[in-house]
Order: sequence, then structure tokens, then C-alpha cells
Amino acid sequence: MPSASDFNPVCNTTITSDDVCTPQTCCLAQGWMDYLPTLAGNALYAALFGLILLPNLWFTVRGRTWSFGIWMSLGLLGEIIGYIGRIMLYNDIFSFDGFLTYLIPLTIAPAFITASMYLCLARLVHIIDPALQYTRLRPMMYTWIFVTFDFIALVLQGAGGGITATGDDNKDQVDLGVNVMMAGLGFQLFSLVAFSALCLDFAWRVRKGQREWRTASIATTDPVVVDRYRALRATLMFRGLVGALAAAVFLIIVRSAYRLAELQGGFHGKLANNEVVFMIIEGPMVILACAALVAFHPGLALKGHWDMKGFKAPQQSNVTKMSVLGGYGSSTDPSQVVLDSSREEGGRPEYRHT
Repeated sequence: MPSASDFNPVCNTTITSDDVCTPQTCCLAQGWMDYLPTLAGNALYAALFGLILLPNLWFTVRGRTWSFGIWMSLGLLGEIIGYIGRIMLYNDIFSFDGFLTYLIPLTIAPAFITASMYLCLARLVHIIDPALQYTRLRPMMYTWIFVTFDFIALVLQGAGGGITATGDDNKDQVDLGVNVMMAGLGFQLFSLVAFSALCLDFAWRVRKGQREWRTASIATTDPVVVDRYRALRATLMFRGLVGALAAAVFLIIVRSAYRLAELQGGFHGKLANNEVVFMIIEGPMVILACAALVAFHPGLALKGHWDMKGFKAPQQSNVTKMSVLGGYGSSTDPSQVVLDSSREEGGRPEYRHT
């Protein structure tokens, strides 16, 4: 097993290509990192992501939450490949292929994970606020807006990785690739902060609406108050999913801010070569975020309510004021809104006017 002491203590400045460097001819600082990545730690992280991937696939198939499961799986696979790249660097710190295998997947993988988070919010908004009284956007608008932002961030990060990959020993081109990747990370961080702001605004408006409902005098016999989501919202799994989503957003924001600062200092910067900080912030933040989302997987927590094609959004006019603990409906005559039982058994409700 290689160690830092195996490398030439004196840097050989006559060798300009990493391809011909060996521990006997070059010093450790001439590699792609100023330290030798830990084998045990990186192998552990790769294994943990693999252990999270397996139940995600199972819950995805069981709950038929294909969009969430696919994006989450792509993110988990990217993390696994990235840590394999760090293991490659442990075996050969001068390997450009190993460096790219580490750098690109670990940089872009969280973008796939955040896409799955954006998909979750649309469903949660619809179930928490079925009358759309408290949300500023239609449920699917959250998905379209932030998945678009995520796609832009992913393209920038991927393009930066591609430029870096073709740079080889061209320092200027490698630096350009890093700068493009930083732009992608910055845009991803902006997207997450904006997403968090909208989530907090929605939570505040829901909480305020609940207080107003408790003091309102509304007949509980009104058919509009009959809400099929009341029991779902009370379950531990649903509440856990809401908490997991909040925790995952915070954890990915911390990770993205760290990664942006790391790349800003360059590959041989102080932060980029502090393995302790990397192993505390980069890996664990993403592991905890993915573990939380899979532990309260929407395929289980939403109990068949992932597919939104069966939802019929209420009209904006004359929406009846009701609690998030209450019902769904809009009509000039709220009592005429009923649940179409023909759609109930399929797990995708539809509301109609009698």
C-alpha cells in the first residue's frame, strides 16, 4: 500500500508531464492533490452510497415513483463513481484519468439528487394545500422552474468537466474548465437558496392559515371539508418525508457552498488539499441527505399519490377558505364539490362538480 513517505522528497521540476511521474521520480505535490487520499474512508463512502442505492431502487419499483427514483439513482451512481476515482488516485496520484473520475462525478452528482427533491415538493404542496390557498405557485411550477435551474447548473458543470478533461497539461484550459464548473456550482447554490426561500414562505403561510382556521366558524358538515389527505398528512412517513426534504436541502446547500469555495482556491489551494474537511463536509452531507430521502422514500410516504396526472387543480375563483387540515374544493357553490369515487380506487383522485 502506497504512503506519503514512498514519494521522492524533492520535486523534479524537469518532468512536466504527470503521465511519466512515479513516486520514485516525482514528489507528492506534483500529483493532482497534495495528499494521498485515504483508501479506507473513500471505500467506506462508496459502499454507503451503494447501500443507499439498493433500497432506493426497491422502493422506486414498489411505489412506481420512477422520476424520483431515476434522478436519485443517477446521483447515487455519480457519488459511487467519484469515490472510485479517489481510490484510483490513491493508487496513482499522478493519474489524470483518476482525477477526472473523481472530480466530475462528485461535482455534478448532487444536481441529480436536487432534481429528485424538486419533484417531491410539487406533490407535498398538493397534499398539504390541495385548495392551493397558501402556495404562490401551482404545484408543478415548482418542479418546472427548479428542474430547469438544475439542468442549467448541470450543463455548466458538465461543460466545465469536459473542458477540464481535454485540457490535460494545458493549465489555462484546465483553469477555464474549473471556472465553468464553479459557475455551475454557483448557479446550483442560488437555485437551492431560492428553493429554500419558497419552501419557508409556503410553510409560514400554511401555519398562518392553520391559526386562522382554528378561530373560524365553518360547519364541519360542509362536503368541501371532507379531505382524503387528512389521514395521509398525519402519518409518520409523510411527516418524515417533509422533514427529510428540509434536512436534505440544508445539507446540500452546505456541501455546495464548500465545493464552490474549494474550487475557487484551485486544485492546489489550501482548502482543496485539506482531506479532513473534505471527508467531513463533502461525503457525509450528501450521504445524510440521500439516506434521509430514501428512509422516508416518497414511494412509501405518499402511499400511491406520486402520479399527479389524476389531480384536477381547483379554479382560482371563489376558492373556499379551509384549513390544510381540512379539504379541497372551489366552486361558486362549495357544497357541490365532491370526490369522484371512480378515481379513488386507483390512487389518483379527481374532483368534479355535481
